[in-house]
Amino acid sequence: MMRFLKPALLVFALINLVTGMLSGLGRLGWAVPIPEAYAHHGAIMVGGFLGSLIALEKVIPLKRIYFYAGPLLSASSIVVFLFGDFHFAVAMLVVAGLIFAAVYVTYLKVQFSELLLLALAGVACWLVGTVLLFWKQFYPMVLPWWMGFLLFTIVSERLELSRFLPVTAANRRWLYGFLVVFVVSLLIPFHIVGKFLAGFSLVFTSAWLLRYDLIRITLHKEGLARFTAVSLLCGYIALVIEGVLLVALRDQPFAYDMIVHTFFLGFVFSMIFAHGPIILPGVLGLSVKPYHVALYLPVTALWASLALRLAADGGLISLTYRAWSGWITMGSILLYFVLMIVVTIRSFRTLAH
Repeated sequence: MMRFLKPALLVFALINLVTGMLSGLGRLGWAVPIPEAYAHHGAIMVGGFLGSLIALEKVIPLKRIYFYAGPLLSASSIVVFLFGDFHFAVAMLVVAGLIFAAVYVTYLKVQFSELLLLALAGVACWLVGTVLLFWKQFYPMVLPWWMGFLLFTIVSERLELSRFLPVTAANRRWLYGFLVVFVVSLLIPFHIVGKFLAGFSLVFTSAWLLRYDLIRITLHKEGLARFTAVSLLCGYIALVIEGVLLVALRDQPFAYDMIVHTFFLGFVFSMIFAHGPIILPGVLGLSVKPYHVALYLPVTALWASLALRLAADGGLISLTYRAWSGWITMGSILLYFVLMIVVTIRSFRTLAH
């Protein structure tokens, strides 16, 4: 049964992705025939897509079918969102988060790890943010917590992949200190002092990762290793920009839009592009690492769309470009996943022969 459940949940997560992107186009002013999803673009993307995908990856190695209820709930919440039952859909995301937390607790019982604790802290951020959404129904209040979810998850993943590098315990404590500052920023008024602390935390976290991540080595390699390193570099640059925006922006009309999409498009999706050739075949149970030079196209297009959006948001060019940037963003992400499917099939066939 699990053999069919994994690809089915992956497809369901991708349906959330497509629906979330279409709802994003609707928020940019395009006539998209799913108006029920416009208001819940954030929940669909963070909970329905990212939460489901990340949870699915972590559930698979445990081989316990009941844990699949988590990604199943988060992915299927989109159906409830589209039918307009907001509180029930958010409650599904809360339960999915609780199951995800239980997954990490299970891992911790087998082997204690600081990295697992960091990832568990990320899930806690997802839970707090989602509970706040259920209670207050106000996405800007939720945003910092969901940023924490993805920040801690991604940093934990990068530390795990770079664990063989000679990084001292003292150096790691600096990173944990920067992340503690981010947690403090969540616990105080974000619109007053919190965003400044968060901004400084993100800049220094990115600087630490640029210094101690595996990227220092893989940038000088070829093929998939270099593509991964370039995508990671893009993500870390976005994290620096995000930190600067949090510190520098005041009450500009599109400040919120700039902050949201620099983090989620620039940082998170660059990380997805970097890890996709490793994670997606793993989810499907395939022992291949697909790569083709064409994968640089969606990375380039994604950053072109982000640059257009930020320039329009900042008043440097016409707001018309902001609306068009949404199509470029959607095209880049869809192109990436289409290329991943094609290249994965090609790599699998080559391996089989």
